[in-house]
Amino acid sequence: MRLLEILFYLLKTNSRTTIKKLADMFDVSDKTIQRDLDKLSLLGIPIISYRGVNGGIELDRNYIIAKYILTESDYKDLILSLYISEHIDSHLKNTDLIEKFKMVDSDRCNEILEKLEERFIIDLDEEPVRDKKDVYNVIESAMDNKSFVKLKLEDNVIEIFPISYVLKREGLNLYYYDGEYKLISMNMVLDVWECDRHYYGPIVKYNKVKV
Repeated sequence: MRLLEILFYLLKTNSRTTIKKLADMFDVSDKTIQRDLDKLSLLGIPIISYRGVNGGIELDRNYIIAKYILTESDYKDLILSLYISEHIDSHLKNTDLIEKFKMVDSDRCNEILEKLEERFIIDLDEEPVRDKKDVYNVIESAMDNKSFVKLKLEDNVIEIFPISYVLKREGLNLYYYDGEYKLISMNMVLDVWECDRHYYGPIVKYNKVKV
């Protein structure tokens, strides 16, 4: 994610900056930023380095990411996916990904969005998921740490091992294990706590179970 953020920043500023400034901005070391810039260069991103007292780095000002990485079909599909997802998940909406793509190619992005908003109306029966950023962060931390979590529901609290999210027609669900493999709607989860209990046994992926 940091690679993408660095790239968007360089595209937005469209001027010379320094490794130290980027390191301070992303709260990492100068060496980490240098490695990130090397990775971007290997991906074909034309980063220009200047040495000396007034040195620094910048993108080749003739470079446009959308033309080199995404085909027209890719671009439309990506904007459509973001457009739909932002209406479902307020956490994704807060990342402003569509706004970042507008910085890269404003005219094309706006043209696609105007057609989507005219032809693809999203009118959900329920309010989109709101104010659940912390809930998702705790669950994702538990997934990384292989930890159990306690989920606060309307009527009780359950302790489960979270495995993955599953998006179904009725909304976003959490696939979990508590001796059996089950699904629970994220709309039912009011709060969550990560436990000290861990699980390192075998896990059956959702596609193999289809609960």
